[in-house]
Amino acid sequence: MFLLFSCKQEEAIEKQPKLSPEAQLAKIQHRIDSLENFIAKQPILKPARVEANYGLFQTLQSVGLDLKQSLKIINTLADTVELGTLRVGQTFWVGFDQQDTSKATLFRYAENPATLHFLMMDSADEWAYKIIEQPVNVRYAMYDGVLKEGGNLYNTLRDIGIPQNMVGVVAGVLECRVSFRTDARVGDKFKILLKETRFQDTMWIGGQVLYASYEGARVKRSEAFLYLEADPKSSFNAHYTEDGEALIHSGLRYPLDRLHVTSGFGNRIHPITGKKAFHNGVDYRGAVGTAVYAVAEGVVVQSSYDAISGNFIAIKHADNSQSYYLHLHQRGVKNGQRVKVRQVIGKVGNTGRSSGPHLHFGIKQPNGSWMDPRSKRMIATPKLEGAKLAALKEQIKIIRSALEKTEAAEPKSIGDTIQATVKWVEAK
Repeated sequence: MFLLFSCKQEEAIEKQPKLSPEAQLAKIQHRIDSLENFIAKQPILKPARVEANYGLFQTLQSVGLDLKQSLKIINTLADTVELGTLRVGQTFWVGFDQQDTSKATLFRYAENPATLHFLMMDSADEWAYKIIEQPVNVRYAMYDGVLKEGGNLYNTLRDIGIPQNMVGVVAGVLECRVSFRTDARVGDKFKILLKETRFQDTMWIGGQVLYASYEGARVKRSEAFLYLEADPKSSFNAHYTEDGEALIHSGLRYPLDRLHVTSGFGNRIHPITGKKAFHNGVDYRGAVGTAVYAVAEGVVVQSSYDAISGNFIAIKHADNSQSYYLHLHQRGVKNGQRVKVRQVIGKVGNTGRSSGPHLHFGIKQPNGSWMDPRSKRMIATPKLEGAKLAALKEQIKIIRSALEKTEAAEPKSIGDTIQATVKWVEAK
């Protein structure tokens, strides 16, 4: 092997001062000390894995975090990361100080392969949040096909490669206009436009159903468009017709305009008591004073205060179910008062046994048992109006433009047994 040096390189080497053996040893020792100091400051990492019936508190405490540290981590993340729903087997990493192994100095959560959320302890012993996002590819993918003999829309969408959670969204939206049980026929046409996010080109990490259409022998052409507001947690983010009609049938409205789950339904470690307890509702984060709405028409059966629930309201509905709204800052309705759907009944607060401003929302069934509110289909409004409708119209123009660009791409057959094609274009 030959080593080639330019004249300038040779000159630079000659000008470097020669160190004495003692100085060379001192330089090496300095590097060793720096490395040892770096290693000593690295946290001891422990995996915190979610087990069945675990909430985030219980998951964090399983690796040695005390109640105070667990609560501090959760509250620091609350504004940026939604961790209300955990999956069994999901893993968080917690780093502990080498000198004080009871003190956490790092928290890491991988939202997906391209997005990492970090909390790191700063010099003032406060958590500092940082997000690291790897480059991703965003593209429009249009799936165009027909129903085949013996198939249905749900299975067909799954077979052509649309991710499972996207299949559910498409089917749910179109079922509002099409009775697939009675009206679907072989040869009916569908078209789906997804905005897909992929990591390293092949790994699907997220997506949105921007558009869906269906038409057939017994079904007029139906179209659905995704409407999004600037706030990703807005309860108005949903699919609508071109005229602004919501494409989810439900008599229930959301209790808040912004939905950020901080604690889900089921068993958990209570953030105040530190004991295992059943959480009979869902906690939504909200600023003090945020409007709280009645989810359906009904009669107020309780508008009161106690040390646990704080200011709370209970409303009985036509089907004899009851909705509960806890920890309110203010109550705006009285016992016996009849309320309308989406009427403001109070304001988000931090009263009673509460670790921070939020709304606890619960639904008690007619038989007296509690149910997960998120299993109930809810909408913000049956029809967009005013500025929201105007914004939808503008977004539809953008979606139609994306459809035109994708239509012009070269189609790719999905398979010999599936009557469908897919087209891709990069999203700019």
